[in-house]
Amino acid sequence: MYEFFYEYLKPKYGDKCKLLFTDTNSFSCHIETEDLYANMTENIYLFDTSNFETAYLLYYLQNHRVLGKFKSETGSLVHSDFVGLRAEIYSLYDVPNDRKQSKTRAKGIKVLHKETRLSPTVFVCPSN
Repeated sequence: MYEFFYEYLKPKYGDKCKLLFTDTNSFSCHIETEDLYANMTENIYLFDTSNFETAYLLYYLQNHRVLGKFKSETGSLVHSDFVGLRAEIYSLYDVPNDRKQSKTRAKGIKVLHKETRLSPTVFVCPSN
C-alpha cells in the first residue's frame, strides 16, 4: 500500500492526491483529476475492478482477489463527500440518506443500529 501511494499516486497526481485515512489493509484518498477512471485504464493491471458494474468499461475479472491489486470499496460509484470520525467509522456519499448510493462503515456498532439509524446525514449532523 505504501508503495502504491508514494510510487504511483503521489508522482501521478502530486498535491491533488490527499490521504483521507489508512487502516491495516486499506486506505482512502481524495484525488482531483478530470477523469479518474480514464486514468485507471492507463494502468488497469494495478486494479481489481471486478466489483464494477458489468456494463462498465473498466469491469475486468482477471485481477479478481489478486493480492496487491487495489479495489474500490464502492465499485464504479463515484462519491463527492467523505466524513471520517475515527478508524473504521466513516461515510462516503453523494446524496445524503440514499443508502444505495452511499457506503457507510461503522465497525463496533451493532448491525441493527447501523441498518436502522446510521445514514450519511448522521455523520454530518450527529443530533439526527
